[in-house]
Amino acid sequence: MLKLISKINNQAMNQFLFIFFFLFTVSLYPQINAGGNTVLRFGENKNELNYSEVLLNMNLSNEFLNTWFQFEYSKPPEIGSSINGLRKFRVDYSKGPIELSVGDIYKIWGRGLILNQFDDQDVNLDNGYRGLSLGLIEDKYAFNFISGLSNISRISTDYWKNIDEDSRKPNYFSQHSLFGSDLELFFGQFSLGFSALQSRENHPLNNPLTTMADSVRVIHRVHGFRSSFEAESITGYIEISDKLTLLPKSEDDQYKNSFNPFNGQSIFGNVNYYFNHFPLDGWSLTMEYKNYNTSKVNPSEKDNFVRNYDMNLIFTQPPTALREHSSVFLARLIPQVNFSDEVGYQLSLMGPVSNLGYFTLNYQTASRTNIWEKVFPDTVNALLSAKWYSDSSTTFMPYKSNVALPYNELYIEMEGYIENVRYQLGFGMTKKIPDYHVSYNSGQNNIWNTQEPFEDQNNNGIWDNGEEFSDYYSIVNERIENKYVEAFTIPSILNFNIGNGWSIDLKYEFQRLKSGVEYLNTLSSDEFFQDLDGDGTWDLAEIFIDANSNGIWDKAEETWYDLWQSGIIPDDQLYYYDLDGDGLFTSGEYFTDVDGDETWDDAEELNDTDGDGIWDDAETLEDINYDGKWTKKGVYIDSLSSNFYIKDPKTNELISKEFQNNHMITFGVGKSPYWSLSLTIESSSAFEYGPQKISIINPLEKIIGNVIELENKWIALEFMININSNTRLDIMYGTQRGGIICSNGICRYVAPFDDGFKLGLTSVF
Repeated sequence: MLKLISKINNQAMNQFLFIFFFLFTVSLYPQINAGGNTVLRFGENKNELNYSEVLLNMNLSNEFLNTWFQFEYSKPPEIGSSINGLRKFRVDYSKGPIELSVGDIYKIWGRGLILNQFDDQDVNLDNGYRGLSLGLIEDKYAFNFISGLSNISRISTDYWKNIDEDSRKPNYFSQHSLFGSDLELFFGQFSLGFSALQSRENHPLNNPLTTMADSVRVIHRVHGFRSSFEAESITGYIEISDKLTLLPKSEDDQYKNSFNPFNGQSIFGNVNYYFNHFPLDGWSLTMEYKNYNTSKVNPSEKDNFVRNYDMNLIFTQPPTALREHSSVFLARLIPQVNFSDEVGYQLSLMGPVSNLGYFTLNYQTASRTNIWEKVFPDTVNALLSAKWYSDSSTTFMPYKSNVALPYNELYIEMEGYIENVRYQLGFGMTKKIPDYHVSYNSGQNNIWNTQEPFEDQNNNGIWDNGEEFSDYYSIVNERIENKYVEAFTIPSILNFNIGNGWSIDLKYEFQRLKSGVEYLNTLSSDEFFQDLDGDGTWDLAEIFIDANSNGIWDKAEETWYDLWQSGIIPDDQLYYYDLDGDGLFTSGEYFTDVDGDETWDDAEELNDTDGDGIWDDAETLEDINYDGKWTKKGVYIDSLSSNFYIKDPKTNELISKEFQNNHMITFGVGKSPYWSLSLTIESSSAFEYGPQKISIINPLEKIIGNVIELENKWIALEFMININSNTRLDIMYGTQRGGIICSNGICRYVAPFDDGFKLGLTSVF
């Protein structure tokens, strides 16, 4: 009830502030200019991925004041929380060197190593704040002071409260109190900036003792400097920041003991060189470097900002140093950037090739900033004691080791015009390790080793057979599993300008994708077994035919003759057992009738490998890797498991495939600036392991199904019309595959859209 009252009070306060600022603006300056836009987005499909959103943006301005406010009506939005009412508002005052803003504010200082705020609804990230911003801008300097509050919503499966299985609705809400300032000085071609920011955060997390939802107060402090240089042929930029995360002294020791924040630095730099001499006149070379080293996150928790609260500086969104592609297939391979733990660089060479167009060569690579390993003592089983460890050293170049989650991409592109035809042809090679997992268990070898303590009973200083010793867990079983992705991608575009505003578009993308899991299992020593027969090899249990199905080998039932031979029956009593006096066991004479069937049973048939006449169980084995057999030291598993398969049309058997070949083709026609119509068909040569939803064949697919096979294909028809110069309508009908989309280094998964339609309407006034 208190939460509900608080929510109502917040909504009422928002409405009050909006009305107050609106009336204040109109009363002071009745001569105002008004403008804005509306955005309507609606979607509905058979997978129940339904959404409805309406955004209204309004601007009121005059010579000194500008007022912006935004209403949202969404239930539900495509991603995010439902809102019905005022979402954002801001009043900006500008006169002379003074700039004053009150309301919902978004700022960027430098390239964002300390502060970079934006509202990106495609990935549901809004890291702005509500408060005040004061700026002083002169020819020689620019100063900015900010203060306010921010409530940031995110989606996290690492926070166990209210997890949305569709990953559409936020379940993690952190609150921040911001305070900071920025000063930039200008010296002709040079500039120099200094920034400082503090955030007091109420950080939700899972209680380490109860695992229930809890929160902890955290203080983040970041400060740094930046500098830039501009000349005729070269420009350069560098920014360095230092981050400190700490807990107030009043916080409970359980949080201080469960996690120790790492404090470090971030560096970003870029250099642009413009060639102005033959033969490279008009060419440019761009070099970007990033080293974001403000948190140390092991591979198992690579994106867990809930537990690793030192990486929750959501206001620091520095450059990704990655090329964001317009190609759908290449965009799906862009990795999630960790702005707290990532090192990498990007090189780009671009320039004209005669009159054919522009050539681009781009190479980018990145990894985490540390090599991690698991450490454990040899006095207990590593399964119970293994923990991640890193020396927290600084690296200047990305690692290639899989444990550092490396990523690299080489991309080549040529685009330009040939008469009335615009073309674009690309070529990309991508490799990345998105996940890495390693586990250990260990066992004893039952042999005294020199480093193991023992009870020296005869005080001779050496271990003697029979003396007790501490048998360490010296046989180590290492199991590494890492996901891998490799792709070869060719995107292409052809645009034919027919004339009089008419054009025909043809887009085609091909991708050969290799994805799966790599397994590497290694034993440090031979597994121990008790070599009873001294043959140097581990022996399995002898095989026998279990005639009576009792699960054990039954030897022959003993006769009086067997008992006499063993001395149990004395000679003077033989007459009592040997009824016919022939000295041999005969039917009807005494035997140990074990099963009570009154019939003598011979021994069950046995494969007596050692010839001792009895059944032998398997020799005792310390089976460290749980495979049911003795294993020598070294690599015993080195294999790849593909994510892809096809179905045998006759047997319906799943057949694994190493590669998945993907195709996407779009046919479009349009008349500028009025309308355009396009048909997109995406296909895949193989399925992916995992749950498969049955696709619903819609009327559009039924028509196209007369021409092509529909299995593993996604077909959509899109229509765009400019109703007038200020209003645009977009309609999509069909099926879309879904996948990963990224914006500014933040990625999210978009669920498939099956047999539905999307409508978008944008109007500017």
